Amino acid sequence: MKRELKVDLQVQRSLQWINGISNDAPDESRCNLSVSETPDMELLDAYSRAVIKVADTVGPAVVSISVGKKKMHNRPEVPSAGSGVVIAPDGYVLTNDHVVHDAKQLNATLMDGTSLPGVLVGTDP
Repeated sequence: MKRELKVDLQVQRSLQWINGISNDAPDESRCNLSVSETPDMELLDAYSRAVIKVADTVGPAVVSISVGKKKMHNRPEVPSAGSGVVIAPDGYVLTNDHVVHDAKQLNATLMDGTSLPGVLVGTDP
């Protein structure tokens, strides 16, 4: 995206005023601001529309995973969370090992708010 912002604020006079060298405040009436947009904005809009379409398409396959972890060193259970993606019609969810490592309990929450219990099938640390 190519945007230009041109500013003429009598820089030297302003610096003198800021540093206490001059008592004359800068003349803001001489400030010249202009913004020019190029066709790059159109490309950015097209890119944004493409990203939105992808998110709308794959978004329903993304799940939130809540994990109950095992107790460690006589401390209370530490809950954690992560995300995953449904990769098969029968409900298999793929996530990172660090999300489910030492999981005692798993729940997957779908985009519509439905929460389902999960079973750890395997890991690949």
